Parts: sequence; structure tokens; C-alpha cells
Amino acid sequence: MRIKITKSLVLPAQILETESIPEALFPEGDYLANLTPDGKIEVNNTRRIKAQFSFSQFRERISLGEFIVMET
Repeated sequence: MRIKITKSLVLPAQILETESIPEALFPEGDYLANLTPDGKIEVNNTRRIKAQFSFSQFRERISLGEFIVMET
């Protein structure tokens, strides 16, 4: 799916799915989001940097207006 981040956010992230980093900048804009095998939603900043959310965390970001689902 495609989402839009409405304002720049600093989010906990991973590099290459193996190394956690405390935070990464996700500037305002459009992003690709995928469902992971363990049931989380993964938002891709770059091919290497990704942030993961549970459904409830993702839904909360939508209700706060931080994320907008553009296409599923």
C-alpha cells in the first residue's frame, strides 16, 4: 500500500531488517508500506531503512493525521 506522512517524523527504525537504530527521519511525503509475515506494517524510508508498527500503532497514527492511506 502507499501512505502519505503529513509531517516529518522521527521514528524507531531498522537497517536491512537486522540492525535496530534508535531513530530515523521520515520526511513528509509518500511511502511504500507492506504487511510483514509477523503481522506488522512496515513503512519503507529507503531500501535499507524501515519502521514497523502494529495495527493499533498504525491506526493511531492515522487517527492523529500523521499517516494517510493513499492506496491499498
